[in-house]
Amino acid sequence: MLLNDARPLRAAILFLLLSAYCLVSCKTLPEIPITTPKPLEVNLNMRLDVYQYRGDEPVDKEAVRTIAEATQRMRNRMEEIQTIKSNRFVGEDHRGLLQLREVPGGTWGDYVKQTVAAENEDRLLLMRNEAKESKRALHDVEQEQWRLRSEKSFPGEYIEVPGDAAGTFKWVQAEGVKLKEDAKPAEVKK
Repeated sequence: MLLNDARPLRAAILFLLLSAYCLVSCKTLPEIPITTPKPLEVNLNMRLDVYQYRGDEPVDKEAVRTIAEATQRMRNRMEEIQTIKSNRFVGEDHRGLLQLREVPGGTWGDYVKQTVAAENEDRLLLMRNEAKESKRALHDVEQEQWRLRSEKSFPGEYIEVPGDAAGTFKWVQAEGVKLKEDAKPAEVKK
C-alpha cells in the first residue's frame, strides 16, 4: 500500500515543481527601446521611363536589324521598288510607306508582296530611329517622309494626298518633281 501512496505524492510534487517553473519562466523580459533619438531618414531615388509603343512594332527584338543594314538593303532594293512603282502596283501612302494598290498574279505577285513588306519594314526601322534620335513623335517623322517621297515621285506614280474632308486621303498620280518658285535656271553669258 505504501507504494500506491507514493505515486500520488510524486505526481503532486512534480506538478508543484512544474507550476513553480512556469511561474518563474513567465517573468517579463527587459524592455528594449525601439525608438530613435533622431527620426529615420530615407533617401529614395527613382527613375521613371515612359515609352509609347505602337501596335505595329516588331515582337521579336532580335529580328530588329541595324540602321546601316536597313539602309544598305533599301539601296539594293531601289531598282526593284522603282519597277513596281512604275507598273502602278504600289503607291506612297500618307505614313511614308508603300501600299499595294494592285497585286499582280502568280509568283510575280508574291514577289511584289514580299518586296513591299521588306521595304516597309526597313522604312519603319529608319523612321523609328529618326524619331528616337530627334526626340519627335513617329507620326511627325512619317509625315515628313511622306512629304519628301511625294515631292520626289516621278510622273504617273501613285501618291496619297489630303482628301476633301479633314483626316481623309485620296490617291492621285504624281505630276513629277516640282521646281521651287524662286529657283530659276542659270543664265549662260556669251
